[in-house]
Amino acid sequence: MNISRRVVLAIVGALAAVAVVAVLVVRAGDDNGADVEAFDLRVGVITSFTGDLSAFGQPLDQAARIAADLINESIERVGIEGVSLTVAASEDDQTQATAGVEAATKLVQTDNVSVIVGSLASAVTTPIAESVAIPNRVVMISPASTSPAISDLDDDGFVWRTPPSDALQGRVLAQAMAGEFGAEATINTGTRNDAYGTALVGVFEQAWEEGGGTIGRSVRWNPEAPSFDSEAQQLAGGDPDGWLIIDFPETWARVGPALVRAGGWDPTLTFTADGLRSSTLPDEVGAPATDGMRGTAPTSEGAPAGDAFDRVFRERAPSGVDRQTFDAHAFDAVIVGFLAAVRAGSSDPEAIRDNLQAVTGPPGRQVTFEDLDEAIRLLADGEDIDYEGASGPIDFDANGDPGSALYEIWRFDGGEIVTEETLTFEESA
Repeated sequence: MNISRRVVLAIVGALAAVAVVAVLVVRAGDDNGADVEAFDLRVGVITSFTGDLSAFGQPLDQAARIAADLINESIERVGIEGVSLTVAASEDDQTQATAGVEAATKLVQTDNVSVIVGSLASAVTTPIAESVAIPNRVVMISPASTSPAISDLDDDGFVWRTPPSDALQGRVLAQAMAGEFGAEATINTGTRNDAYGTALVGVFEQAWEEGGGTIGRSVRWNPEAPSFDSEAQQLAGGDPDGWLIIDFPETWARVGPALVRAGGWDPTLTFTADGLRSSTLPDEVGAPATDGMRGTAPTSEGAPAGDAFDRVFRERAPSGVDRQTFDAHAFDAVIVGFLAAVRAGSSDPEAIRDNLQAVTGPPGRQVTFEDLDEAIRLLADGEDIDYEGASGPIDFDANGDPGSALYEIWRFDGGEIVTEETLTFEESA
């Protein structure tokens, strides 16, 4: 995708706006309520209740459902009749492409959703997009997939995401590690051999070498391999100044101990990323394979509505479901899909697609989810809004990616996740 997508979306959006004015439509509301066109927006969630990313699955689903509840409460307060949002189903992709495609097919063909919120893994999101969302012309908003390759999908504007591309995160990692080890240090890199890991490490390695650093050993592994002892020996060797390792929790439960057995590897000299930022990982894998590891991750810390979302999640999520990385991004995915539908006056996926940029960036009144009532009224009056997310500023660009993002530098410390620093990283930085 390139700048032509922005032009096409702008033209289509303008034509859609003219059509709304020209065509007689059924409107919801009464003398006391907002004047909003009637629609029923059906949303489907695809997450990983099982598989390599299962630690993130339940919190993501709950965040999406909390967003739906808040939206429907706002609809009732504003006094709209005939407008609703329903989470039609939440499907398990098992962190596998085949299961993800099957789940998406069910959501589209049986549950008749207009918007899919999912999935977690880039290696699952991409085949869902190519096999289901794009050919069926259904909007797909991933709350977690960060592979740069998603930006280049030939998607006709139907694929979006609320977290930033790893084209940003790879550079954030290079910046953070240069601050720790020096820009000219030698770094060994290791990663799972999939769309997420290889792309993120590739961006990092390019940025690292451009900054004057050296890549020592670069190791890839098959997440399904029966043993990782050979890869661990390679990765631990060579006497580097530090390591960058990209993986998912279920695989790290075997890779981490293999590195400990290999000797020479030091978790306190190791950086990782969002894929291993799981609050349950230290207990599942053990301190020798986690304690002192640092990483980067998109964060809601310091986001316009980050603290408010944290309070709402803790109040409304079921007992035993704790916050995880990407829950705020799933929450925002549902909110922006709804706001785009309000602006369009329709639950038609193409109409939602054509309005996502308009409700997430300037111009317009800045609003958060705490201002949903006001946002609905403004849109009903034909005014612009600029939604500021629980996960951070969104401001969708021409590729359907956030143009900037909030990141944290985090660390495993005594079995807990500690945030060391937060920063805003711009697309052009």
